[in-house]
Amino acid sequence: MEVKQYSRTKNSMLNMGTGLFSQLTLTLLRFVSRTVFIQVLGVSYLGIGSLFNNILSLLSLSELGIGSAILFKLYKPMADRDEKRVRILVKFFRRAYIVIGLSFLFLGLLMTPFLRFIIKDYDKLEVLNINAPVIFLLYVLQSVSSYLFSAYRTIVIKTDQKRYILNVVGTIYDFITIGIQIAILVFTQNFMLYVSTVVIMGILQTLTNAYISTKMYPWAFKKEEESMSSKEQTSIFKDCGALFVFKVSGVVLKATDNLVLSSIKGIEYVGLYSNYYLIYLTINQFVQKFHSGVKESMGNAYAKESIAKNYFIFELMNFITILLKGTACVGIAVCSNEFIHLWVGDKYVVPQPLPILIGIESLFVGLKINLGQVRNISGAFRQAWYRPLIGIAINIVVSVILCHYIGICGVIIGTITADILANFMIDPVIIHKYSFQGYKPASYYYKKNLTFILILAVVEIADFLICRVVATGLPIVDFVLHAIICLVSVPVTFLLIYQKTDVCQYLFEKVRASKWMQRNKRTNS
Repeated sequence: MEVKQYSRTKNSMLNMGTGLFSQLTLTLLRFVSRTVFIQVLGVSYLGIGSLFNNILSLLSLSELGIGSAILFKLYKPMADRDEKRVRILVKFFRRAYIVIGLSFLFLGLLMTPFLRFIIKDYDKLEVLNINAPVIFLLYVLQSVSSYLFSAYRTIVIKTDQKRYILNVVGTIYDFITIGIQIAILVFTQNFMLYVSTVVIMGILQTLTNAYISTKMYPWAFKKEEESMSSKEQTSIFKDCGALFVFKVSGVVLKATDNLVLSSIKGIEYVGLYSNYYLIYLTINQFVQKFHSGVKESMGNAYAKESIAKNYFIFELMNFITILLKGTACVGIAVCSNEFIHLWVGDKYVVPQPLPILIGIESLFVGLKINLGQVRNISGAFRQAWYRPLIGIAINIVVSVILCHYIGICGVIIGTITADILANFMIDPVIIHKYSFQGYKPASYYYKKNLTFILILAVVEIADFLICRVVATGLPIVDFVLHAIICLVSVPVTFLLIYQKTDVCQYLFEKVRASKWMQRNKRTNS
């Protein structure tokens, strides 16, 4: 199969376009599925599914960050089409992921007998005929299949900036999977069949991705006699050690929310929070698709371009992140309760300040993703490896203490506190010193982003006041009007204030040069 090569910009646009379309399709399907799920099975079933997903994200720490370490190593040989070097790395990656997959399976089996102690309302699940160990093992099986069959193959597609192919496959499988799940809920109300569908379709998607990777890059998976040197393997394992700590931080900061809630408050609280978390997750995944769409192109640029150009790309990504996540922050704070009311009813609404806190958390997660992306493409893995440990400690202590007193809000405050004190305060220093070799001081980043945050705070307060005035008394009309206000207010404010900066001028120029604008010009002339 011939693999077409495009420019970094075109690859990024294809990756982002298919990623966003995929996410939009998945979002609509998820909300339909969630609505049917709640109506048919109820909040307890909803909570158990969310809890198992979080437990599995903790188990996925067995991946050790080796995917990011290999991805960094592959950028240059893929850009140079050094086939022998790619095969050596793929060979190492395949062996490592077989070990990781088997370790994941072992940890899953080891944890199964202890589910009774993790889930506070375990006896209630038995009354509901929910076989928690079997369901948990199904989730484990789905995750293990990825490690054993496709992870090491799809990484070649990603480093060649062809992630859009995986996005298309994912969209097709998501559509089929959720369609089957809805049918199962409507006609059988069988939770076990519902979960089994995810596992079976997930394995089929894994095998499909592996097949496509092999057909596109047969040379990458040919037998290679030469192996990676012991010195380089040692270096990668050192990188993995640092990445493991970063990964622990990322997983614990989010995964422990449901674990703390279920152990202290009960599974119903997890179910209530999961609806808000679905909004948070959906928005984050849209932004993540944007970052994923340009990640490999950024890695390619980092391997070839000057520090000045790469820093400009970093600034550009930071500004776009603020636009996207700032809009999300304001929208979640102002509109999420209206949405929950319209979607599943008042009994699932949690009053302020929960929506405001989730919006703030979403903003800092976006900034963290942008910093982490630069760290990963530049290989700055071992610097300040201890930082995530500080974040974990802060998150767990603050979340557990505050959860006893203020419930769900206390858990979110713990995550935000950890993000600010451990991530936002340290990561920019590391990125500017090592990834950009002191091209600009970290203080430049802090000043700019603190200004951004202050502007967002003013816009959010203004939107709250405006939405109180703009009210028709018709819930669905009010929600649409308020959502439009939030969608427009943030980007318009920022583009007006920063219109003369190099970053905005670059964005304006790209829009003017786009095929859509050129086509409109020809039509008007």
